[in-house]
Amino acid sequence: LQLTECLGIILKHDFPEKWPQFTVHLKELLHAQDAQRVYTGLLALLELIKRYRYSATNRDVLNEIAKELFPQVQKIAEQAIASDDELAMRMAWLSFKSYYNTIQSGLPVSLQEPANLVAWGTSFIKMIEKPVAFDKDTIDEDSAKEPVWKAKKWAVRSVNRLYSRYGNPALLPSSNAKKHGAFAKLFTANFMPQIMRVYLQQIEGYTAGQVWMSLRIRGLVAQFLSDCIKEKSAWKLLKPHTEAIVAHFVFPQLCFTKADQELWEDNPVEYVQKRIDPLDDFGSATVAASNLLIDLAFDRKSATLNTILGFVNNVLTTYLQSTEETRDPRAKDGALNMMSALCGALISRKSPIASTLPEFLLTHVVPEFKSQYGFLRARALDTYCRYSSVEFPDKQISRSVFESVFNLLHDPELPVRVHAALALQPMIENDENRDALAIHLPQVMQVFLNLTNEIDSDTITHVIEEFVEVFADRMAPFAVELAQQLRDTFMRVMGDVVSNQPELNSSNIEDISDKTMAAMGVLKTMGTLVLNLENSPEVVYRLEEVVFPIARFVLDQRVVDLYDEVFEILDCCLFAVKAVSPNAWNLFGAIYACFKNDGVDFIEEMLPLLDNYVTYGMDTVATNSDLQERLFDMIESVMKSDRVGENECICACKLAETIMLHGRGKVDGMIPGFISLAAAYLLVGDAIKTTPFLVHALEIVLNALHYNPVITLNVLEQYQWTEGIFTRLVQSTSKFSRVHDKKLLIFGLTAVLNIPAAQLPPSLQNGLPQLFEAVLHVFQSLGKAIEARDALERMYEGDDDDEAFDNEFEWDGAEDELDGGEDFEDVDDADEMQSAFLKELAGQAAKALGSDEDEADLNSDDDDDDDFGSPLDEEYTLESPLDEIDAYIHLQDKLAEMQHANAAVYDAIVQNLSQENTQFVQSLMEEANRQREALAAQQQQS
Repeated sequence: LQLTECLGIILKHDFPEKWPQFTVHLKELLHAQDAQRVYTGLLALLELIKRYRYSATNRDVLNEIAKELFPQVQKIAEQAIASDDELAMRMAWLSFKSYYNTIQSGLPVSLQEPANLVAWGTSFIKMIEKPVAFDKDTIDEDSAKEPVWKAKKWAVRSVNRLYSRYGNPALLPSSNAKKHGAFAKLFTANFMPQIMRVYLQQIEGYTAGQVWMSLRIRGLVAQFLSDCIKEKSAWKLLKPHTEAIVAHFVFPQLCFTKADQELWEDNPVEYVQKRIDPLDDFGSATVAASNLLIDLAFDRKSATLNTILGFVNNVLTTYLQSTEETRDPRAKDGALNMMSALCGALISRKSPIASTLPEFLLTHVVPEFKSQYGFLRARALDTYCRYSSVEFPDKQISRSVFESVFNLLHDPELPVRVHAALALQPMIENDENRDALAIHLPQVMQVFLNLTNEIDSDTITHVIEEFVEVFADRMAPFAVELAQQLRDTFMRVMGDVVSNQPELNSSNIEDISDKTMAAMGVLKTMGTLVLNLENSPEVVYRLEEVVFPIARFVLDQRVVDLYDEVFEILDCCLFAVKAVSPNAWNLFGAIYACFKNDGVDFIEEMLPLLDNYVTYGMDTVATNSDLQERLFDMIESVMKSDRVGENECICACKLAETIMLHGRGKVDGMIPGFISLAAAYLLVGDAIKTTPFLVHALEIVLNALHYNPVITLNVLEQYQWTEGIFTRLVQSTSKFSRVHDKKLLIFGLTAVLNIPAAQLPPSLQNGLPQLFEAVLHVFQSLGKAIEARDALERMYEGDDDDEAFDNEFEWDGAEDELDGGEDFEDVDDADEMQSAFLKELAGQAAKALGSDEDEADLNSDDDDDDDFGSPLDEEYTLESPLDEIDAYIHLQDKLAEMQHANAAVYDAIVQNLSQENTQFVQSLMEEANRQREALAAQQQQS
């Protein structure tokens, strides 16, 4: 293993430039007569393929390998399959793994040829079908590590990859249709029937106990069948077998197993992490079986849903009617698990069984809260949680159910207590439940904290966060105590992470990841706690004493995974009190040190916090030259860094803007530096690539003009930048789309117009009419921009429109037609609709992941001639000192000042106005008068 890793590193640096003969050596090894040399060749081949497997653009090497070497690799695999020798199985495994990695990001043309598909497909099928003797009593998942089972697994993975990415017309991205359409037809027509037969035979053998399938292979088979459901011809092959698949393949995998029982008893913490956290169980056979069930029930619901629900009902009825001694609690667990998987659609208002759900819960779920089996209590809680939106006809029933769930917080079994906490989360939407919980809130929060400490996962922190939001008005009395306990939990968890970091390896990385996620959850909960105490600043100041040591720990230890959460919680602290305390200023040094170490890459996450430091701490910034130097250094470091893109540079521009807007007249010494940073981009033709960065760079200059036009023009003149920057500014006014941008443009340019003509640079004196026309041009669209922003604010801050945002499952329409009864020709239109939708999703994924298709094809419908892309989207949440200034009144005041004290400039801009613009100016003055009247009326009312 170590030698192959070393080879991989060498290939990464030396192939092909310094080692062009490597493929020649590979070919010699693969054609050798000695099996050990062939095995060595396969190991080396895999390392080379890994070097290029994820590349969407550099495919030449893999295409050449597939063409020149894979015919021999296939022969090696074919010969190996016929043998039971361990070395032969290793060679088969490596052959299939090499094939799989080669088709990760693209399908070489040579592998699309019918002869190659037949050859490789035959090898895959032979390997999957290969009989392997096993002892039912001793075989377990450790056996899956043996070469023969690994070879089977990689054969299945290769088939799945071929079908899901290249051979399934329903999943084929539109960008790949031309390239792989013919292959998809070949695959579905000639290979799909064969592989479907083999997969179904394997399932039949597994259910009969004649074939052993590892968990991973079971998961892969389930994933393959899920993909078959979406495509018409494959579904036709699968449909006759769905009832048996549900009963004998899906259902057993959703039941509580012997392995589950052992994990529950031996390590309940790991059980919780694997069975409750979907990320920990992602890709498992259980999750794949659950997804297969969902796809069957809802993609082909007319053909399968009644059958599935009938099966579940039969299991539940049998359990209910059996005696205590003859009941099978594991079967009931599986049936409830199936109902949990199907909840997304069954609880919708249009569900055909919606009216029966209260009876289902009362008959089959709630009674199991008192089951003698811990796993069944946990399953019942999970099922109830998923159907918690179902309303009972009697309030007394609801109250009784709530009390039962509440009492299970003290169950002796850890997984049950965790499920009880999760079930309580949706129940607090009910007013009576909230009132009942409020009485016990400190004790409940203590239970949640204890659970968090026990499982070291973020599973419960989400519940705590929800409770903090809902019970915000009741949190103040014990908020500090709660924060202290959260801090203790955080420091304990992170102590383990930091102490294990030097010994990071495959055996502890998962545990460290879980603990880090738990720490993230704690920080988010603390941030929510702080924000919800915004009306209690004295409590927030006490919380700072708890929070800030945590932040310092993360920053000093450079725990980069938690930077985002730390910056967010510090941002919450400053925002909640609208001030920067001495403790917060003491922490700024650690924030700056963090920036110097790692922060250039995290400027986007740091920006809200830095913005609050400036906004609420400007009095300190204005009198502290060291703070000014540090803030400027942060902005300059980002603007000059070659590690960041334009998004990060925009963050730097925003921070500079905050300093100038909040520090007017207080930070004169910073202005020349800001202008220089912007000019370095604005005066170089191709330095700026996008509209957002262009606008923000220009706004540094506009902010400087608004701050002090004399200082700004002196800097521009000193370096002979005036004409170039103003030319680009006037040419770019149409790109200022947001209300904030338009107002800043108006304020910046009117500041220039108010300078006496004699003090203006010669390059501007002749251009004053053009500057004023630019101002008027902005006013022409300002009104509509304000209306659009106000409408956006109403949309986001108004009540949710249930109909507009109803994401319920569609029981009527196209999805029903997917089934099409017995006449498969009737599903053509529906299949096309489904296929188009899936292709669209796949196309988006291809773009995101870097498709191997021609970029021109991906963007062929892009008719935007603007090289800088789209304008900035409106940000209704954006707040700045400019919000307090009415643009119409501002213009009226400035024109009046100009007419009185700067007549030469006033005459220069007014006398050159067209009649149309003269009338427009008059209309602006009238609007200013209306705004003044409205403002006066508001002041009188207040």
